[in-house]
Amino acid sequence: MSNCSRRNFLKNSVLLGAAGMIGCSSTSSDSNNTNSSVEVKDNSAPTALEPPNTLAGKKVPTAVLGKTGVTVPILVHGGGYELNTVMVARALELGINYFDVADCYLGGQSEVVLGKTLQKLGNRKDVFIVSKYHPKNPADMIEGINGRLNSLQTDYLDAYYLHQLGDGEYPKDCANWLKSKEWKEVGERLKKEKKIKFFGFSCHAANLPEALEAAAEGGFIDLVMFRYNFRSVNSDALNRAIDKAKKANIGLVAMKTQGGRVSFQAKADGFKEKGFNQAQSTLKAVWSDGRIDTICSNMPSLQIVQENAMAALENQISEVERKLLDEYARETNHLVCHGCDNICSPHVSTPVKIGDTLRYLMYHDNYQDPIMAKSLYSKMSVDARNAILATDYRQAELACPHNLNISKMMADAAKKLA
Repeated sequence: MSNCSRRNFLKNSVLLGAAGMIGCSSTSSDSNNTNSSVEVKDNSAPTALEPPNTLAGKKVPTAVLGKTGVTVPILVHGGGYELNTVMVARALELGINYFDVADCYLGGQSEVVLGKTLQKLGNRKDVFIVSKYHPKNPADMIEGINGRLNSLQTDYLDAYYLHQLGDGEYPKDCANWLKSKEWKEVGERLKKEKKIKFFGFSCHAANLPEALEAAAEGGFIDLVMFRYNFRSVNSDALNRAIDKAKKANIGLVAMKTQGGRVSFQAKADGFKEKGFNQAQSTLKAVWSDGRIDTICSNMPSLQIVQENAMAALENQISEVERKLLDEYARETNHLVCHGCDNICSPHVSTPVKIGDTLRYLMYHDNYQDPIMAKSLYSKMSVDARNAILATDYRQAELACPHNLNISKMMADAAKKLA
C-alpha cells in the first residue's frame, strides 16, 4: 500500500493508535528469581477451557521485523499473564513463537514462569524472547540484563528494551537517549557480550512521536514496541514519526491495539448486535495499515489466542468492518484517554499527572488488574495524588481533542485507586 493510499485509508477509517500490552512499576527486584514458588502448570490454562481446534494445521502469517532480518509471526504473545506450558505449546502450534515479558509483569514473575515453561518444553532455540527494564542510566541497563537472563534461565535475549520510555520516572528529555553515544554503546556492548541480539524500547507516553524520530536519527535502535490503534487517526505527528522509523528500517511492534473497552462495555455491546467483533476488527485495522510488522497482544486464554489467530489469518479489514469500527470510534472516543496528555496537562496549574493517572485507571477497568493499578498509583508523588481532587480541569477539558470529561475521570481514578 503506498503512502498516499494508506493515509487516505487511515483518514477515512480511523485506523491509527496503540496495542495490547500492560505497563508496570520500575521498582521490581532484579535478583535471580528462578527459585520462586511460582508453579508452572502443565494441564491448565488461565481463565478458559481449550476451544475446539478450528485452526488445525494452520499457522499465523509472518513478516520480517525490520532491520533485525528475523521472520516473526504478525501476532505475538504479551506476557501480562501466566505463560504456562499449555499456553506456550498451543501458541507454538499456531506459529506464535515470540513472547514479550518484563522485569515487572505478574509482580515480577512473568520472566520466571516463561523460563520454567521453556525449560520444560526444551525449545528455547525455537522462540524469540523480548524482555525489558526501567533504567535510570546506561549502567543500570547493563546491570539489569543479568537479572533478566537469570529469571528466564537463558544465556541471551533476542531483544532487550528500555521499558515504557517517557513515563514519569524518566527525565523529560529521555527521547534524546535514542540518539546518544552512551546508549548506543550499551546496545553494542551487550551484543558483543552475546547477551542480546537486538536493542530497542517500548513507549506509550505523549513523547512517542519524538522518541520514534530520535530512534530513526540515532540509527542503533533495532525495534520499537509502541501504542498504536484506531483512535489516533488524526495524529499527523505520529504518522510522520512512524514513516520516518519505517524508512530507517526499524522493526515496528504495535501494542494496546484495542483502544480500551471494559469501562464502556455497554457501548461495545450495541455494536455486537450488528455483527461487529471489536477485538478482531481492531487487530485487522492495525495490520491493514501496512507499516506495522507485528502486534503484541495480551491473550489470557486459549479462546482469545484462537480468535486472534483467526483474525491474523485474514489480517485485512473489510469495508463493513471498517465502517463499523469508524462508527464505534466516534461513539466511544470521548470515553477513553488517548495518551496525549502533552495537550491537556499544560492547562492545569497543579502537579497532577493526567496521562499517568488515567492510564492506571485503564489498567484497573480495562485490564481488570486493580492490584497493579493501585501499586502504580501509590508510587506517584504525594503531591500528584493530593492534587487530583483539588485541580480545576476546565481548561484541560477544552484543550482535549477528544472531549473527555477529565474531571470526572480523574475523580473516578482517585476513588478506585486510592
